[in-house]
Amino acid sequence: MFIDRILARFKIQTKVLFFILPFVVSICAVGITGLYASGLLQGRMEISNSVLQTLSGFKDVYAGMNNFLHSTTEETRDALQGKISAQKAILAETAAQVAGQSGQDELTAAIAATNDIEARIDGLWQLHVGEQEMRATMTANLDALLVERAKINDESNRLQYAVRKNENAAKTMLREAEKLMRASRFFNEFGTEVSKATTIDEKLKAVKERFPMIGRTERDIFRLLPKDEKSLTETITSASSEVGALLKAPAGPETLAGISKHVDRFRTASFRLEAASVGKMRDATRIFAELDQLIVSTESVLTATRRLSTSITDIQISAATFMGATTEGNRQKLLDKFLAVQQNMATLRGVASEGASFDAIADTLMPIITVMKKDAASLVEITVKRTADFDAAGQSINQIWSDLTGFAEQQKVAAGTERQEANQISVAATVAGVVIALLAGIALTLTLKKPIGQITAAMRRLADGRLDTSIDGDARQDEIGDMARALGVFKENALSKVRIEAESEEQRARAELERTRNDAEKQELDRQIDLAVSELAAGLGRLAQGDLSRQIDIPFHGRLEQLRMDFNGSLIRLQDTLAQIRANAQAIQQSGSDMHHAADSLSKRTEAQAASLEETAAAVDQITVTVRSSAERANEANVAVTQTKKSADSSATVVTNAIAAMGRIEEASRQIEQIIEVIDDIAFQTNLLALNAGIEAARAGEAGKGFAVVAQEVRELAQRSAEAAREIKGLINKSTDEVNSGSHLVKETGAVLASISAQIVTVSQHVEMIATASRDQAVALNEVNGSVNQMDQMTQQNASMVEEATATSLALSNQADTLMMLVEQFRLEPEASDIHAYRAA
Repeated sequence: MFIDRILARFKIQTKVLFFILPFVVSICAVGITGLYASGLLQGRMEISNSVLQTLSGFKDVYAGMNNFLHSTTEETRDALQGKISAQKAILAETAAQVAGQSGQDELTAAIAATNDIEARIDGLWQLHVGEQEMRATMTANLDALLVERAKINDESNRLQYAVRKNENAAKTMLREAEKLMRASRFFNEFGTEVSKATTIDEKLKAVKERFPMIGRTERDIFRLLPKDEKSLTETITSASSEVGALLKAPAGPETLAGISKHVDRFRTASFRLEAASVGKMRDATRIFAELDQLIVSTESVLTATRRLSTSITDIQISAATFMGATTEGNRQKLLDKFLAVQQNMATLRGVASEGASFDAIADTLMPIITVMKKDAASLVEITVKRTADFDAAGQSINQIWSDLTGFAEQQKVAAGTERQEANQISVAATVAGVVIALLAGIALTLTLKKPIGQITAAMRRLADGRLDTSIDGDARQDEIGDMARALGVFKENALSKVRIEAESEEQRARAELERTRNDAEKQELDRQIDLAVSELAAGLGRLAQGDLSRQIDIPFHGRLEQLRMDFNGSLIRLQDTLAQIRANAQAIQQSGSDMHHAADSLSKRTEAQAASLEETAAAVDQITVTVRSSAERANEANVAVTQTKKSADSSATVVTNAIAAMGRIEEASRQIEQIIEVIDDIAFQTNLLALNAGIEAARAGEAGKGFAVVAQEVRELAQRSAEAAREIKGLINKSTDEVNSGSHLVKETGAVLASISAQIVTVSQHVEMIATASRDQAVALNEVNGSVNQMDQMTQQNASMVEEATATSLALSNQADTLMMLVEQFRLEPEASDIHAYRAA
């Protein structure tokens, strides 16, 4: 085509720009048309945007009013006023834009409602200022109530502390009395244990066991003693020092006398300690009796103060609830708490003594409650008025929203009309642009279709293997000419590939010849391995049949030759070993025959010796029987004397047991005394507990009368138990004296029986010596008889062993014959016929 020849000198990019330029012009026309349409809609959109901003802004105003109502501060007020001012400015600007148009009345009504909201915000702020002042006053009055409650608690704690102080003093006296009583019992028991000890060692042991505890007991009672008994500590210290010095001195009568003297001083001190303990108990009982009425009155005051303090706390809780939600219901609950405080205060003033300061507290407390009642009523009124103003402002916002919504609807209708006009203009411009674009595309397609088709056909022929195909268009200056020249390069590369494939086929043929030669070499190597395996198998077969005379003489190829040489060497070493075994077997055969003859001769001589030893053993056995009979007679005499001695020892044992029983009776008496002392202590403790129970019953008033009667009965029972324990203690002491007298008489009887037992022991020793000598003789003869019998047994055993040796030598000879037969089975030297046959093979 003429146009194609003209455009062939230009690049495709230039051609595309040439045909696209009309399309760009049509697009510009559409854009200009759009600008015109947007100019028509700009005014309406600005008005609609202002309306939307106003509607959104009044939502923020309503949210700000809620925030201002729930958190009324200067910051929330200023923020709300700023939002209202911004909305007023937007409404004024919108009204100026639509001046003389529809919607003017709606905007004017919205501006008036906005001014009304602004005025109500100022009124709400003034109410908030008044409410904060009343809340501050009410908080101050609550703090004053807490101060008065603290004073009430301090006064009740002071009364309670005074009672507890006296009560603790009485309890401390009881504890001190108990410690003094334990110290008294300690020194009393110390003296009793030393007095009961009968020997010097026992007395010193009792003192040493108790002495380390004296110092600790002295330190415990020093601060507990009354002033008039402080000298008692010096007495205990002096006696303790003297006893410590005597314990370091040598033991003797003088030392024991000194210790007993100072122990008596400890016992005297125990009596004074017991008296001091009883005195402290009397003082404690007196204090408990004086506290009864004071405790009852104080408990009444403490109960009233706790109720008053609790009612003030209830006011604090109700006030917090009321200030969180100032409603009429919460105010009524607060008034109920005020009434409870007034009633509890009147009760406290009725039960309090004249010395308490509760009247001054009441004079301060009542005015505070009166002021708080008035403030609560004012806060309820402010809350009601503020809620009403807020509701009115909310209604104004709803009216503004309704007006602005109507205005927005009018603007929407006007904007729809203008949008329809702009759409008609845009459609006309778009149709014109599409027509121009279609025409430009058709012209561009006609220009590029034919040369690209020629290049595509040439590519297909080259792909089918037709390398003689001619390529057109390589003289063109555009991108199609570049494609034709690149296709010519592909054609030359295909021709080069054909030449390379022919050369590769020739190299594969040479590789196949090399592989055939390697296979022939491998077959020759397999033949050599088969030969070596066959020869080794034949040699191992001969070796299994016992033929060691033939080696492998055929040489092998390569490394297989080393295997043949190793097999021949092993065969030679095996021949040498079997030859040595044959020589040793012949020697063993000869030695076994000699041993058999020698063992037969020894067996005959051993039998003769065994007959002689048997006769000697019979004679020794007869002598042994005679000596054993004599030893038995002596032993029977010794048994009779021993039985007599056992009877005497039994008598002494009975006496010893009687003495031990007396001692156990004494120990049981001492334990009973200790148990009685424990019972006495329990009675004393029970008396104290009954006394404390009576005091607690007195505190309880009417409700504790029955418990007081029980406590009194317990005290009387404890006193009777103590008296009975003292009577039993006297009876036990009398019984102990009688037991001591009986123990002395039993000891004398034991001494007489011990003398008789000693004389019987002397007679028993002489008889035992005679029996021992007889037993020794019998034992010696038994040993001689045993030796002879043992020699007889050994001779018989020797005969048996000789017979066994004869049998063993005969078996050894037979085994040597068998070994020779086995060795003869092996052929160690080749025969002449075998050599010729092997060489022929």
